[in-house]
Amino acid sequence: MSTGRFAESEPLAIVGMSCRVPGGDDVDEFWETLLSGRSMMGPVPEERLVGYNAEVAGAGGLTAGLMPDADAFDAEFFDVGGRMAAWMDPQQRLLLETSWRALESAGIAPASLRGREVGVFVASSTSDFRDHMISTGALDRYSATGSVAAYLSNRISHHYDLRGPSITVDTACSSGLSALSLAASGLRAGDFDMAIVGASNVYGSGWLTAALAHMGALSPTGVCRPFSPDADGYVRGEGVLCFVIKRLDDALDSGDPVLAVIRGAAANHDGRAGGLVKTDAHSQARLMRRALAQGGIEPSSLGYLEAHAPGTKLDEVELNGLRELLRGAEPARFAGPDGRLWIGTVKAVLGHLEGAAGAASLAKGVLVLLNGAIPAGVGILSMDSGFDVHDEQAGAGVVSWPASGSPRRLGVSSFGIGGSNAHVVLEEAPAVAAPGGTWGSRPIPVPISATDPEALRRVAARLAEFLDGPSAPELAVTAWTLQTGRDHLASRAVVPARTLAELRDGLRRIAAGDDVAPDDDVRVRRWLDGEHIDWSPLWNRPPGRRVRLPGYPFRRTSLGIAPRRAARAAR
Repeated sequence: MSTGRFAESEPLAIVGMSCRVPGGDDVDEFWETLLSGRSMMGPVPEERLVGYNAEVAGAGGLTAGLMPDADAFDAEFFDVGGRMAAWMDPQQRLLLETSWRALESAGIAPASLRGREVGVFVASSTSDFRDHMISTGALDRYSATGSVAAYLSNRISHHYDLRGPSITVDTACSSGLSALSLAASGLRAGDFDMAIVGASNVYGSGWLTAALAHMGALSPTGVCRPFSPDADGYVRGEGVLCFVIKRLDDALDSGDPVLAVIRGAAANHDGRAGGLVKTDAHSQARLMRRALAQGGIEPSSLGYLEAHAPGTKLDEVELNGLRELLRGAEPARFAGPDGRLWIGTVKAVLGHLEGAAGAASLAKGVLVLLNGAIPAGVGILSMDSGFDVHDEQAGAGVVSWPASGSPRRLGVSSFGIGGSNAHVVLEEAPAVAAPGGTWGSRPIPVPISATDPEALRRVAARLAEFLDGPSAPELAVTAWTLQTGRDHLASRAVVPARTLAELRDGLRRIAAGDDVAPDDDVRVRRWLDGEHIDWSPLWNRPPGRRVRLPGYPFRRTSLGIAPRRAARAAR
């Protein structure tokens, strides 16, 4: 743990990111879903509506953005017994999987974190799993550890043996960015050197849906209409996301793959300026001003705002808050395409992820910066230098955001129903020197591993497909990442390769069940036999950084949204 103190303006880095959302089992699939502009919302199945009373609730809540396999989990991979897994909140299960993949995305071997003071901050504002149990009267000796909200964060800390703060955050719809703000404060204070920030929302009960519908929060038509005069309420959505956060200087020194830079992260409350369930434009402006000030950034340097905008009558308040922020600034131009500030919301595609909403918005913001493009889906707006807002053409595709010599920057907003607000300012990752690395004339040994031979074949197939795509990194840095940025599991193989083509060929042979002759170096053979080795001495000069590679292909088994005994009790 660092003993230094850091300024509130210390830039932070997002070095790892993963997600499970409707239309996306990973961040690449999520981006393709955003580009399609296609709504992922549909009818809610009966098993998700236990406790729903239509006579009281009214018409809202019967449409939602749901994952097709929210109940599936690879319990064996995480060494969780069958009974315990069945009685775990699906949020806990999915947080374990997404945290693992987020660390893989960062090129950080989970075992390397054991005993370290890594902070864990998990956002969640619902307890649908526990509500389901209460509705059916189901109980087991694992019910408490499976459903108490503290275990959403504590389960992660326990699994990886992390010794930093482990906190579950609930500020309603702003929980995801509130958790990030807490992590940012701890990193800047030097309390820990790394944080895992997660957020989850799984639709598993009808009670909260009925309560929200009855109070008029949910759309009776089941359609999300952000910034529309026809908006009639939000549509629930689910998803689980995780991020790995470090101080930027530490990330660059460690050779981490920086996905985006956090220049500001702030949270506040409306006090009595708004209402118990209504937000306040002045409080939003004050919050955004503070987040921008952390990075010494002017509002005119922003090119995009990922808005909260769930599709209610209060969406206009958010635009008024933006105007309040800009009042007196009068920029000649914004930094977005065509000199405008573009405004969008992920909720038009996924629905409102409630406690995970800010995390979904953050992930979209990171992807916008990585791709230099803004998805042009439903609800896309732009603001000109006179602060007038324009509806843009909705549909599939993107608005290109070309590089301009200055780093692209954007804001992400999330406002809670109880008055707690959070805002994050993101900047594109800085350019870094080529990773370098020299091996010599012999083939580079590229290691892969999995829990068993069948899983190893899936690992090989997944990696080969990725390395055949446009995002494939060079061979040396791919090998270095797999050597030093992964836990090495029981079933192992090595592909000796001089080129990416040779690596892809070897991986496909493993995926087909064929043998690949390993490197004859004695140290590599020791690794194949299950030993831990230091890969650095095998290089003339190791690469200076690691890269994002595909995550582990879990073997998931359906456990049900609720334990089977609970399902029987409900009938």
